[in-house]
Amino acid sequence: VDNFTIDGTTIALSSGDMELDVAGNIELDADGGQVIFKDGGTSIGRLENISSDFVIKSMANNKNIIFKGEDGGNDVVALTLNMAEAGRGYFNAGISVAGSLNLGDSNAIVLGAGDDASIFSDGTSGYMRGIVLQNKAGNKDVLTFADGGETNLFHNNNKKLATNSGGVTVTGTAILGGASFIDNATAFF
Repeated sequence: VDNFTIDGTTIALSSGDMELDVAGNIELDADGGQVIFKDGGTSIGRLENISSDFVIKSMANNKNIIFKGEDGGNDVVALTLNMAEAGRGYFNAGISVAGSLNLGDSNAIVLGAGDDASIFSDGTSGYMRGIVLQNKAGNKDVLTFADGGETNLFHNNNKKLATNSGGVTVTGTAILGGASFIDNATAFF
């Protein structure tokens, strides 16, 4: 039929595109459990049934699985699963979670291109690393931490309490158990 060649289990088209147009559904029923996509004879991906799990697999070494869509006539990459990074997911416009975001023990939420900050649990306690707490507007520090150094507590972006190797430095008035100490006062306990 026109440019088609049928040879045993192979249907080949010598030129152009092939279109399947049916009045009902197109059903692929492979008893081997796989539908394999090839380009020039090279396998690039497959859909498969493994113990009734629907599996989508990139078959080219370290090549990604990319989910695309259309937004206002523009081609959008919504999600890239990077196989060179064990399947790390890159979402184009963020992630919205309706329920909980559950991570296993010692698995962290890592922030920043240089892994600048992290939040995790070791199974007993929760930890935050590389964190600066700010007000809601993001323009005033509330609490800062220096690695191996001082921790600072702020009021209206003014440092009021700082830890140091000798103890604590208070700027302003400190009230301890009813006793008040003004700037540069010393108390011994």
